[in-house]
Amino acid sequence: MDEKKSLEQSLELMAHLDGVESAGRRKAVEAWLAADPAAVALRDELSWVRQAVRSHEPLGQVPDSREFYWSQIRRRIEQADAVTAAAARPSRSRFADWMAWLVPVTGVAAVTLLATLHPWQSGSATSGVTEASAMTYTSETDGVTIHWID
Repeated sequence: MDEKKSLEQSLELMAHLDGVESAGRRKAVEAWLAADPAAVALRDELSWVRQAVRSHEPLGQVPDSREFYWSQIRRRIEQADAVTAAAARPSRSRFADWMAWLVPVTGVAAVTLLATLHPWQSGSATSGVTEASAMTYTSETDGVTIHWID
């Protein structure tokens, strides 16, 4: 519990040093600092660490402008979106590609073959037809009619 309290006190002192606490908390921290010399020592140590970090912090200088980096980020996001969209589209197999071409060609070939080989294209209507006979049997009692073609 003591460690948790110490951490909370350190955080309160850091907020006080950064100037981000509320007015009510500021007065409470100032009263605490006036009453506790250990709190003053902790505040001084945290202030020293804060100054050391700020004075030795490397300055990050980049040769290009901010717009250049944002345009690269936007381009990469758009490329990632394009890749995701391409992956979402169903891919067709080589068999499906062949079938898409082969089915219509086969249909046209079949219609052409039927049109050229059908009997009504020849000069006589009985071409290729041999002699046939037909017989019909009707039974009134059974209600059946049979057609026999030979």
